[in-house]
Amino acid sequence: DNPDFTKDLWDVVNTLTNYDTRNGNSLPLSFEDMQSAQTIGSAESRLPYSIRTLEWLNEHGRCMDNIQPGNSTIKQAGRGAFSTRNIPKGGLVAPGPVLHIANRTALNLYAVGEDGSRDTSQLVGMQLILNYCFGHKTSTVILCPYTSPSAYINHNSKSPNAKVVWAAKDSTPNHNHHWLEEDVHFLKRKNTIGLSLDFIATRDIQPGEEVFIDYGPEWEEAWNKYEKEWSASPDSDNYVHASMLLSDLSIPLRTAAEQLSEPYPDNIVFYCHYDYAPGVWEGPWVWEDWWAQLPMLPCRIISREAGDVNADGEAYYYTIVMLDEDELDGAVYNMEYAIPSGENHILAYVPRGAIEVRDKLYSKDEFIQNSFRHEMMMPDE
Repeated sequence: DNPDFTKDLWDVVNTLTNYDTRNGNSLPLSFEDMQSAQTIGSAESRLPYSIRTLEWLNEHGRCMDNIQPGNSTIKQAGRGAFSTRNIPKGGLVAPGPVLHIANRTALNLYAVGEDGSRDTSQLVGMQLILNYCFGHKTSTVILCPYTSPSAYINHNSKSPNAKVVWAAKDSTPNHNHHWLEEDVHFLKRKNTIGLSLDFIATRDIQPGEEVFIDYGPEWEEAWNKYEKEWSASPDSDNYVHASMLLSDLSIPLRTAAEQLSEPYPDNIVFYCHYDYAPGVWEGPWVWEDWWAQLPMLPCRIISREAGDVNADGEAYYYTIVMLDEDELDGAVYNMEYAIPSGENHILAYVPRGAIEVRDKLYSKDEFIQNSFRHEMMMPDE
């Protein structure tokens, strides 16, 4: 009943409350937008035309859920894409709007020089995204679909059931068919999304069937060569994925002292909830549940204390200390504010569920220098 009071209250809520991104994006941007949202709904208010009628969807909509991820039927392929319904021959498996990269060298990875800058004389590999993009042997252009379901479609040159084609000229939003008549220099000047592919069934695909396309003979030749010449990294015997230490919360984590005689693999690092700012008290603090809302930063376990087993299977509590600037490197964490050397920020009585075990940055299989990198190849037709 008091518009001025309501507006002031909204301003307080909108400016002082720390909403995370998902919740924040659901809120109207202004008091006026909030009033509009009461009439037309918050989604339509925040993103006009985001809600469409069934009639509009039947005419213009494209199914995004024809496929879903699952464990691939191909050995060592990891995940694959599986049909969620019957897809007739010629039917759309998945749309594939693409990010275009005019020159594939933009994905090059170089060694780091002594001064910390890129040493462009030492090419050490290509970025991982290359494996999920399309190219052509006569072009420098790379096309990277950004719809997640299509990224799971695996290679099968002997019996593919789908293929990649350019999106229909007049029925695909944001696909500028005339761009296909332009040269690379034209694409260099375009910094917006403007091209799209379609994944089309080449025969009837049954519900639950894995979807395959042919990545092309160049890709297959490169993969066969890589598989034949591959050798394990020198430290591969010691590698343990962080997820292996997350499966059972009742298993105690080793303290720093215990790790001197029984160390974890070099790729493992612990993360704990902490909100560091210059001048903050070092502690020791005592864990409270609200700490779980704080960001997670690298930490080290000082001690462990047995406790009663809770509903999550946790049987131990820990005292931890946050890593300072001398203990951090680019493989562990990049902090806006590094804790100065010699400061001991300590948190006691931390439950096991509040400690995350992570892989160091760039230590997973896909980041090692001899990982396979090759774009999928666009057919000539």
